[in-house]
Amino acid sequence: MTSLFFGIDVSKGYADFCCINQAGSRIGEIAKFDDTSSGHTAVKLIVESLRTKHPDAQMVFGLENSGGLERNWAVFLKDLVTPFDGRVFTLNPLAVKKFLDRDLHRNITDAVSAQGIANYLRQGMRPAEVPFEDSLSGPISLYRCLRNAISRCAQMKNELQSLLPRVQPELVQFCRHGLPAWILEILHGWPTASKLSKAKMAQLVKVSHVTEKRAEKLILAAQESVASLGDSSTEITVSLLAKEILHSQEIISTMKKHVIESLANDEGIKIIQSIPGIGAWGATCLRLEIGSIERFPSPEALVAFAGLDPRIKQSGDSTKHIGISRRGRRQIRAILYPLILSAVRCNPAVKEFYARLRGKGKKHLVSATACMRKMLHIIYGCWISGKVFDPSHEKNRQAQEPKPTVIPSQNEESQTKEKIYILHIDAPVSRREASKRRKAATMPQTGISRRERGLGAASKNNAT
Repeated sequence: MTSLFFGIDVSKGYADFCCINQAGSRIGEIAKFDDTSSGHTAVKLIVESLRTKHPDAQMVFGLENSGGLERNWAVFLKDLVTPFDGRVFTLNPLAVKKFLDRDLHRNITDAVSAQGIANYLRQGMRPAEVPFEDSLSGPISLYRCLRNAISRCAQMKNELQSLLPRVQPELVQFCRHGLPAWILEILHGWPTASKLSKAKMAQLVKVSHVTEKRAEKLILAAQESVASLGDSSTEITVSLLAKEILHSQEIISTMKKHVIESLANDEGIKIIQSIPGIGAWGATCLRLEIGSIERFPSPEALVAFAGLDPRIKQSGDSTKHIGISRRGRRQIRAILYPLILSAVRCNPAVKEFYARLRGKGKKHLVSATACMRKMLHIIYGCWISGKVFDPSHEKNRQAQEPKPTVIPSQNEESQTKEKIYILHIDAPVSRREASKRRKAATMPQTGISRRERGLGAASKNNAT
């Protein structure tokens, strides 16, 4: 079966289309189409014309992820090619860029990029087939809006926290672990110490969690306050910040409930939420940040996507451990850290792993980072198999894994069919390398090879 490859470089409001065959020859000219009804109709006519000329050809379309600009084209093309078993891929822009960078003298234009994407598809560089989850487009948009709202709310909280010691220092003792709602209500109604010192008891006790005894103490403390800011501009600033924070928190709470309810029947969220330490909101965030689990061929690929893979630089006899890569989606790391703080108390697998690392002298952040990586392995294993978390599985995991292959010694080597080269100490190596080999000679020689799923293995049909 022959194939036709369509490279699509998406821009705001239009896209460049390039079609090539299996030999890499361009079919027709590179055309530009608007992201409108007429533009989609023109693309449909061209695809139908090519189907008439090449009835046995399989059509493969590739679009770079462009921050949502490719969404209209992807949905349109999926509906267009589904009847004749065509395929539509959304591609990683970084992977495509690295592929195109092989041409050192490549001009950077939309037309050339479209042809480069087509060649990327032709040479089989596309990822394994992953279902296009258009149903998540709405929840993802709302989630991103919610994430930005949380960020803006945190920024306002930091601004108010920095003003509080100069405006009402007596209230700082209640804000060491955040800004309680009752403090925000007080700051909204009585933004400065001078205002609070003149507050009436009857009005102050209407604030939640403020009793008559606490109200009396607050008024007395405000009368003796050493606050340095109390002008009218400061009053407006503090009152506005407190009001906006209260309003933002109310909206964020409502939006969170809506996102959780809209994805309540998602199988991935149900499986993630079965892991102790992960609640409904944490599971929903991870589901939307990770996307489809089938596109990751191994748990290491998911770990790398979150930027938690260790960085090691090894050359000759020198090895440097530089920590985690911090590439990929930093939002996943931000979600996992508070989940780990909960999991070390209620998840037996993570709790035991964290205690073992701490027992070896590892610091909290190092141990927590390792637990985050382990949590992703647990999430991947449960999600890809479609099974909820089973605490007994971690205890029996070592017994279920295949036994490590033992490298035969020099005496046993002659009795084996496969010859394995043994590194010797008397080789002309550096002192550091000689020390490594001397230590290795006193320890059992074992080699454990991790089982790789490979591209396309991480799918619902092949999962076991």
